[in-house]
Amino acid sequence: MQTTRLIVGLGNPGRGYADHRHNVGFMVLDELAHRRRMSFAVADPAWAEATDDRAGLVLLKPLTFMNLSGEAVAAWREGRLPPDAGTALVVLPLPLVVCDDLALPLGSVRLRAGGSSGGQNGLASIIDHLGDGDFPRLRLGIAPLEHEVDPADWPDFVLSPFTAAEGDEARDMVIHAADALEFWLAEGLDATVSRFNRRVRREDPQ
Repeated sequence: MQTTRLIVGLGNPGRGYADHRHNVGFMVLDELAHRRRMSFAVADPAWAEATDDRAGLVLLKPLTFMNLSGEAVAAWREGRLPPDAGTALVVLPLPLVVCDDLALPLGSVRLRAGGSSGGQNGLASIIDHLGDGDFPRLRLGIAPLEHEVDPADWPDFVLSPFTAAEGDEARDMVIHAADALEFWLAEGLDATVSRFNRRVRREDPQ
């Protein structure tokens, strides 16, 4: 039996959020779905999904808003349980989660096998609902290259679009992340980390 692989992109639903930094997870899934000719459909009020049955691949966008992302992921996984499973051991697919990271400068892409949320609320929600952080995550940097963001400004900053000057770098980052996911599907995590992880250095202040 083919193992289902689940990739979850984090963001907020609705056109008003579509171009926000916080939605780079959705952007990467849209890029990957386009390449693989997959289409998203709202399969449940809590999520939209695109499936490729031949590849055993599911792309999932929680529609619960960022801070409640874990509710959608947990509900999707529970829906995979056979109705007659009883106490039998059923292995459910763990997600690879794609999300923004305010600690990384724009253009940075980092895949890790597990760990903490790093302050990313959607990731924290998934960890809370799954019980631990033992699942891979692909973080994309959204912080400006020129300076760090004041913590008081974080909520407004993540809910802002990339500037015109950042547009090309943001698009390149999304493409690079989608390339990394394609490679991960074929070659696994360790090889992908070695080939695709990159950290962009913040510009030195003048």
